[in-house]
Order: sequence, then structure tokens, then C-alpha cells
Amino acid sequence: MTARAPLPPALAHAAFGVDELLDAGLPWDRTRAADLHRIWRGVYTAADPAALTWDRAAALCRVTGGVVSHTTAAAWHGIPLPRRLEASVELHLTVDRGRRQHRSALPGVVTHRLRLPPQEVRQVGGGLRVTSPERTWLDLAVLLRPWELDWLVVAGDHLVHHPWHPDGRRPPATTPALLDAALGRHAGRHGIRRAREALADVRVGADSAPETRLRLALIRAGLPEPALQIAVDPSDPRSPEADLGYRDARIALQYDGAAHRTPEQQARDARREAYCLERDWLPLRCTQEDLRAGFIRVIGVVRRRLASRGAFGATSRG
Repeated sequence: MTARAPLPPALAHAAFGVDELLDAGLPWDRTRAADLHRIWRGVYTAADPAALTWDRAAALCRVTGGVVSHTTAAAWHGIPLPRRLEASVELHLTVDRGRRQHRSALPGVVTHRLRLPPQEVRQVGGGLRVTSPERTWLDLAVLLRPWELDWLVVAGDHLVHHPWHPDGRRPPATTPALLDAALGRHAGRHGIRRAREALADVRVGADSAPETRLRLALIRAGLPEPALQIAVDPSDPRSPEADLGYRDARIALQYDGAAHRTPEQQARDARREAYCLERDWLPLRCTQEDLRAGFIRVIGVVRRRLASRGAFGATSRG
């Protein structure tokens, strides 16, 4: 058995290539020691080889020239996924089809050989390269099944929304125009028709997957499209905003997710409801139970309110 020369801290808890081992002053045959696992040709780790870690992914990118892609890139970008994909622990790497193919010796790594233009790659540090938000969205169009089209809309909404921050909204990861441009670069690719169909329903303003699914449920029930992040009273700088709403019928819809369980958020919710009621708005809170039921209860309440206000056919934006 080869003697175990101690690994430096930078290599002891990460994946590394042979060149990095040599640069650390260790001989190449240190890779033969029993404490190391070969996870790719020329890539080793002393850590659990089955663990999906970003430094392991970065090492594979450095050695193979590959790029983290598909569901792994979606996780990096924080894109919500259906449970069957969210639960996957596979590491997806795309290697440009013009390069020599590398194959993993580790069952949890999936390689793809695809054309990958430079503008569709992001260098994010430590040697980790990830497909751009636009390219990741297109790759998801291939992985998602036809009946999961709503999830592609959810992914698009996530990428184009302005993330909330106490100091103000942050810039989005991308824009609908950039997603459309990406579609143009890949005309004829598998999944492109599904992506075009989803892009037609992508909107700026949804802060979560349930908000997108609520909006889609209302539209597919034949109701007008609600506005997103709608201020109850635009003339009041202190006016609260509803996740979705109909100004003509004075309906404010709010999805109560896990973030609404804190005392601080519950106090804000109570203030928003009181503000709405004082101005003859109907505050309508939606829950996970509504989500599981396809928002049937919510659709019924909205339909009746729109009809009673004579606003069923009115535009709701603004």
C-alpha cells in the first residue's frame, strides 16, 4: 500500500486533479493510497465520493473542461423543480461536443455532449463553471415532461423576477427578452417548441413557484389574468402589495408559504389585511392545501367576486 503523505487542507476536503496534487508538492502516486477515491479520470477526493458538493463539481469542471448543467445548474440558480427532479443527486456536466469525451467512474455523474456557446457559460469561482440562466432554462425544457409545462413557466418566472431584499428589489437573473434570444440561437433543438409555449406565459413579478401556479390556475379556469405585486393604493407610498390581484374587483391574493409563519411576517400580513378591508378590498389568503387542491376554492371566490363587481371581462393589469 502506498504511504499516505498528509494532504494539505486545500485538498483534504475537496476534489482535486493530479496537477493540483503535484503543485502541492506531493508525488503523483499519492493517488494510489487507499484513502483516496477516483471519481473521474484524473480527479480524486478524500471525501465521500457520493456527496454532491460544489467543490467536487468545480474540480470536475477544471479537469474535463465541462460545465455544470441541467438540474445541477438549476440548483445553483435556485430554480424550483418538480419533486422527481429536485430529489435527484446526480451531478450533470455538459462537455462541448467538439472536445474529447470524458466518462465518469462514479455512477452519480451524468455527462452530456452538446454545443455550448461561450455566452451560455458563467464562471462563478473556484473553477466552477455553470450554464447561464437562459441555457439552464432551455436544458430544463428537454428534461421536463409534456405535462410538466407549468414547471417550465415556474422556472422562467423565477429567473425573471426581481428578488426581494430588505434594502429593495435586486436585479433579475435574466429577462424575457434574453430567454427569447436564447430560443433564437437554438432553433430546431429538441424541447424548443415546449420552451416557446412556456415563454408565452412567463411574467415578471412572481416571488415563488406557488404564486406562478396560482396565476396559471386562475387563467386556465377562464378568469382574467391577475396583476402581480399589485399595490392596494398606488398613491400611498406605504401601501402594502399583494402577490396577485384584480384592481377593478378589489381582490388581493396572497400565498402563505413557510415564510409567513414567523411572528414578524404574520404581523405584516395582519396589517395588509386591515389596510385592504378599510378600502373595500377583499384580502384572500391561499395555502398549501389550496395548492394541492388546484386552487379550486380560490377560483370560486374570485369568480363570484368578479361577477358581483361586474369586472369579469375587465383587464386587471396596473
